[in-house]
Amino acid sequence: MRILAVDDNPFILDFLPAILQKTDFPDVSVAASGPQALDILAEAEAPFDCLLLDIEMPEMDGITLCRRIRSMDAYHNTPILMLTLKSDPVSIEQAFAAGANDYLTKPFEIKEMATRLRVAKRMTETSDKAPRLNPNTMTKNGLPGIHKFGLEDPVYVLGVNQLVLPFSLGNYLSQLSRSNLKICQAFAVKIDDIDALYRNGTSREFVGAIAAAAQAIAEVVDRTQLLMAYAGDGTILGIVTEERPPVWHELEDRLQSALDNMDLRDDDGRQMKVTLSVGRPVHPSANKTQRVKFTFDRVIRLAEARQATKFKATENEVHSL
Repeated sequence: MRILAVDDNPFILDFLPAILQKTDFPDVSVAASGPQALDILAEAEAPFDCLLLDIEMPEMDGITLCRRIRSMDAYHNTPILMLTLKSDPVSIEQAFAAGANDYLTKPFEIKEMATRLRVAKRMTETSDKAPRLNPNTMTKNGLPGIHKFGLEDPVYVLGVNQLVLPFSLGNYLSQLSRSNLKICQAFAVKIDDIDALYRNGTSREFVGAIAAAAQAIAEVVDRTQLLMAYAGDGTILGIVTEERPPVWHELEDRLQSALDNMDLRDDDGRQMKVTLSVGRPVHPSANKTQRVKFTFDRVIRLAEARQATKFKATENEVHSL
């Protein structure tokens, strides 16, 4: 696996290749600044397989560099690990929102670094990478029900700043300290009738509904420390890490109002009605080894329960007519 490490500290640039030689990752190139890293990436004969970026650098900070790299066609899915002295939730959220997949705080242990790189290597070797789609650039009037992704695939929808991959959201959650876990709340939102939209809608309409739902969540929750991920099957996962949480009991109605105000249209110009079911929020588990799976499974069940309750109420109304 070819790795590019970017850091303005000469010691780190000498140290990383030396320690990675001992962890089965000997192919390491280095750059002392963001601009130098961009030059190396542009001139490379083949793309690098993994990038290690420091956040605090004088010419171009690592978060800006991460965004620039993600805009390059060859690096849409390349694993990016942030290596930094910063450990506050704001810095972590900004790094993941910029496109980072993982986060390691200095000083780090060699064993931990090797573990993260092995995970990154598995990411590069997997064949089922989430497709990156932007409804604003997708062609109109595609064939209904014909998609290059499955209903349950975690499509990576572009255009919503706080929307990341489920893998990255899980890493973000796993990195939170105990003090930050106390103010952290996780939740899930289900897009109702997503299976019908998948069967009968075009890819642009399907992805557009996901983007609109995520944008509505970002606007209504209105917290800088919000991260979301589309987990497939109409499910959007969210994490808020702030002292001042949203007013959860109002969220579903406010989201629906925001979606209605967007005046969504299908490819033929007809109005699209998208409705959402919001599950109750939970505080993540303090057990780091089980935190991500336990928390995400729980919030998805709560959102599914809310959706089932709404559908049951609708059925009862129909039967009473």
